[in-house]
Amino acid sequence: MQTRPIPLRHYAFVALSIATASVFLTTVAHHVYTMDFSPLASLCLPVLAVFFTFTSLLYIRGNTIAAGRSKVRTLFAAETSMQATVCYLTGIVAGASLYGMFQMAGLSFDPSQPTWSGLWLLVFALPCALMLLGVLNLLRAACVISPQFLKMTSPYEVGRRIERRRAFA
Repeated sequence: MQTRPIPLRHYAFVALSIATASVFLTTVAHHVYTMDFSPLASLCLPVLAVFFTFTSLLYIRGNTIAAGRSKVRTLFAAETSMQATVCYLTGIVAGASLYGMFQMAGLSFDPSQPTWSGLWLLVFALPCALMLLGVLNLLRAACVISPQFLKMTSPYEVGRRIERRRAFA
């Protein structure tokens, strides 16, 4: 049986995913451990707008391309991006709910003098995992669609897309 070499872009995607996951997990873990959630909210909520915008643009692009491999690839990326958006949003809602429950229960944690009560902070692993899954899936969608953007689009193709879009309006 003949094996196919793994393309270089696969290794680049894995390296980018590991770097992204490391930065994301480190940032979230630091803010959860210090119980400093306001910077975390100001970091995560604007990123949600990027998720929605990217997903929307992929669906619009998928509907303007003629049937074929590019359309399937674009719509696959759009669906992956939509799943990423749902995971990320669910993680934000779950994390905010946990934070609210911790505030209502009066749970506090001093990172300079940790106690066993700090183990309660581990429940934030689930929302963090959901958000990380969303970030990695969005990255996957971007990597799926990126080869299409490395080639030039002809003026004829742009005109055809505009005409097709007018037909839908």
